[in-house]
Amino acid sequence: MQVSQALDVMEALLRAAEHPDIVSVSRYGRDTTPGGQSPAGVAVMHRSSDTRALLTAAVPPRDATPVPLPTEPLPMKWRAARILVFAHQLLDAAKPDPFSGWELCRQPGTHGPVAAAIRITARDGSVIYLRGLAASGSMREPETDHYPDYQIPQGVQSWHLSPSAPSAEPASV
Repeated sequence: MQVSQALDVMEALLRAAEHPDIVSVSRYGRDTTPGGQSPAGVAVMHRSSDTRALLTAAVPPRDATPVPLPTEPLPMKWRAARILVFAHQLLDAAKPDPFSGWELCRQPGTHGPVAAAIRITARDGSVIYLRGLAASGSMREPETDHYPDYQIPQGVQSWHLSPSAPSAEPASV
């Protein structure tokens, strides 16, 4: 599986999620493989602050170790970890056909509070490693989650990626 295909899935799932704190979902970067000068990824802009949470394609480190999905909500200031957890939850709900598995990972040398990345295994056996990053702006992160009762909508569970589509839209429910 190519990085762009995995990012198509993640972008479509983030859009299908219809999270009220997400203002926009966009793609960035020109590289077609991880490790280049312009890494590809998906950016999420938040309503509650001017922070962008990023899922950026990276070369999978050999020493990345799986970590469990947190059971408690993470603080708003942990945007990088929150986007990784949210991506994992979306994958759990959608179970996209192109992927056979996914797990949060920690790696030595990073100081993420929960995980540094999500490792996705495609059905063809390839591995896509998406680092969680945050690019903060001038606004301060809120102390509390403005949307603590958010639930992943049914449309995510019934979402499917069309193999011929360059990007996908959520299925109607």
